[in-house]
Amino acid sequence: MTNRRLATLRAVAETLVPHGDVHALADRMAAAIDSLPRAADRTELGRLLWLLESRVANLFLNRAPRGFSDLSLAERERYLARWATSGLPLQRKAFQALKRLAAVLSYTATDGATANATWAAIGYPGPLGPPRVIPKPIRPYQVTPGTTVDCDVVVVGSGAGGGVVAGELAKAGKSVIVLERGTYANEADFSHREGEALERLYDAGGLRTTHDLGLLILQGSCLGGGTVVNYTTSFHTPEAVREQWAREHHLPHFTSGEFTRALDAVARRIGVNTDQSAPSRRDRILVQGLERLGWHHGVLPRDVQGCPQDAECGYCGMGCRRGAKRSTLLTYLQDAADHGARMVVDCEARRVVIEHGRAVGVEARVHGSPLIVRARAVVVACGAIHSPALLLRSGLRLPALGRHLTLHPATAVFGLMDEPVEPWSGAVQTRFSDQFADLDRGYGFKFETAPLHPSLAALGFAWESAAGHRALMGRLPHVTLVGILLRDRDGGAVTVDREGQPVVRYYPSDYDLGHLRRGIVAAGQVLEAAGAREIWSPQSRYISYQPGAGDQARWAAAVDSAGLGPNQLLLVTFHQMASCRMGADAATSVVNPDNQVHGVPGLYVADASVFPTSSGVNPMLTIMGIAHRAAGIIGARG
Repeated sequence: MTNRRLATLRAVAETLVPHGDVHALADRMAAAIDSLPRAADRTELGRLLWLLESRVANLFLNRAPRGFSDLSLAERERYLARWATSGLPLQRKAFQALKRLAAVLSYTATDGATANATWAAIGYPGPLGPPRVIPKPIRPYQVTPGTTVDCDVVVVGSGAGGGVVAGELAKAGKSVIVLERGTYANEADFSHREGEALERLYDAGGLRTTHDLGLLILQGSCLGGGTVVNYTTSFHTPEAVREQWAREHHLPHFTSGEFTRALDAVARRIGVNTDQSAPSRRDRILVQGLERLGWHHGVLPRDVQGCPQDAECGYCGMGCRRGAKRSTLLTYLQDAADHGARMVVDCEARRVVIEHGRAVGVEARVHGSPLIVRARAVVVACGAIHSPALLLRSGLRLPALGRHLTLHPATAVFGLMDEPVEPWSGAVQTRFSDQFADLDRGYGFKFETAPLHPSLAALGFAWESAAGHRALMGRLPHVTLVGILLRDRDGGAVTVDREGQPVVRYYPSDYDLGHLRRGIVAAGQVLEAAGAREIWSPQSRYISYQPGAGDQARWAAAVDSAGLGPNQLLLVTFHQMASCRMGADAATSVVNPDNQVHGVPGLYVADASVFPTSSGVNPMLTIMGIAHRAAGIIGARG
């Protein structure tokens, strides 16, 4: 980051979020850019900063031959506001890249134990006390640089898929090594500071996106994977989805008692129940609106034991300090460790070693040093983004590899309530609605809520001016949301760049956008029925209406006018699926019904990437059930 580019970042920071120390914010933005996993993304942002200062470029873009930092503050605001809603996708992408970095870092970054200076102004309390001091019961395996180690089974990834496979095979007497890209953090490490949590517990520090920034990709990257940071929702695979997978993809085991028993077994191990689902204020508002409309609602099953269901539970996406969330870290990985499994953390698997057509191990790097693991079986379970990338780096070229990616695109509609909501507090998710889950042959959307901490608010609230965005952030204690979880039918793809880093290309189809648009309108109806004073969408333009003083039909038309395209509407994916999908035919799938990669003995995939389609529900339990069955198959083959 050159001094000139850093000066441009300071001008950007001062324009987007002028409160606070813009020099410190610019330094954080520069560090975040430098930490991006893809060199192409770092280069692209560097070019953007150059472009902002180019007099020639600005003569065309801004009709004034002056660099961005030479403009007045008011001129800079108008400049960025035009880019935010531009008809050119590249300008919207550029604006969102800058706005997301500046806004999120402004409201989440802290230095040590010091509170963020913005929290008091927006009514956000920050962490509710320090974490408890709890020893780490798992001792990561320490490797010597250049080491080669041997085992029966090497498992790449430790989340819902890899954790279950490791635990089951270790209990069965197999020698197991687990390779985890992230670090090992437990209750003592969960500071509940958003900036720290994103950097330490999430893939790419929470900065991974689709290639056009159209969707944020939030997935765990730590020992235990997504099960450490997810929202505890534990749905069984819907019967209709199981039947679809069996019928359309020739996978009859999904409707068998065998798969039912696998789902039941993992549900027992992680303590799934509906007895510890006390609703947060967000959930109570959701239910109130649904009941007044006569629409369906239900209680979410959750993998918790001894959950206090109190204010601190809203911070569970940054790790559960109470140890109540029954993640694989506390269940299957602990089982594996107790039975002698070795776990290597901060370990990047680079390729699967294939000799004479058979998988025989994994080449990896630990803190930059090489590690080779030789094994009789390799289980890839690093998620629907990294699993296809690993297989592509390993030289596999199956036609379906990386294709058919589904993401459950999620968005929300916000409501301003008269009473305080404190949307960051209370159990993460306890209520849902399937009123619109089956709009067409099983495709539609669910309503759920989620905790609203400053990072998500900063992303979702429109920026039309610095003062306007700050005013919206000041509403936070009185804001609630109705989340929309779309079951997408039409997928995208994962490829790799020259460095072998995953590149995610995904555009919601017109079919899926039709359901999403219906979800936005219906969420507005729920909030209006629940008594919201003002309702707005998370679009680049501030599109809102006041029940009783406005017309919802006109609001819906304004939503359409503002657009649902890339970087016009906030879309987030918490669930990535189907990029190594299971099927009977190697021409249309990646793994066979036994989770083995077509044509490569000894190589298995056991995570959400093997889903034949999106699941339509939070996928954790389905992943675990598939992994449980796969572990039995792998173990039986010796």
